Parts: sequence; C-alpha cells; structure tokens
Amino acid sequence: MNPELPDLNFPSAAYEITSRTAGHFTTILWGLAVVAPWLLFVTSVMSGTLLWLTAFELIGTHVGLLVVLRGYRDGNQDLKRWGAGIHATTLLLCLAVAAISQ
Repeated sequence: MNPELPDLNFPSAAYEITSRTAGHFTTILWGLAVVAPWLLFVTSVMSGTLLWLTAFELIGTHVGLLVVLRGYRDGNQDLKRWGAGIHATTLLLCLAVAAISQ
C-alpha cells in the first residue's frame, strides 16, 4: 500500500455505535467499582459499626483497581483478571461478613 494515499477503509457506522456503547458501559462499571466501596465505608462510619471491615474492604478494592490499571497500562490480560478478581472477592467477602455479623 502506498503511504502517500489516504486510508479509505473507514470503520462502519455499526462498529462505531457498538464501540461507543461498550465505552459507556465500561465507564459505568468503572464508576460503580470506585463508588461502591466508598458508599459502604461512609455508611459504616455514619452507623458506627464494622468500621474495620469496611476500611479493609476499601483498601482491598482499591488495590484491585490499581492492579487492573497496571494491567491496562502494560497490556497484560492476566493483571487485568487478577485485579478484577481481587476487587470482586474483597467486595463480596466484606458484604458476606457484614451480613453474617448483623
């Protein structure tokens, strides 16, 4: 292909809509992943119960998010999976222990 000629292979409109929609869902999931631990922590502080558990959960979920971000930065799919697993496991364990404790 001649590098002087413009690229006429534009993505289709359906591809652009699909990628834009996937981007919106990704943004929503990232927002939930960041907001959910903070909501639990604020609720715990206001009620005065299980503060140690929600503090642990807040630290664990943010470590998981940092591992995911490192995976995106390095292009490493395994780091992305491990980070998402750490985040989800920490959040679910916190919710399970909180449900058992109450």
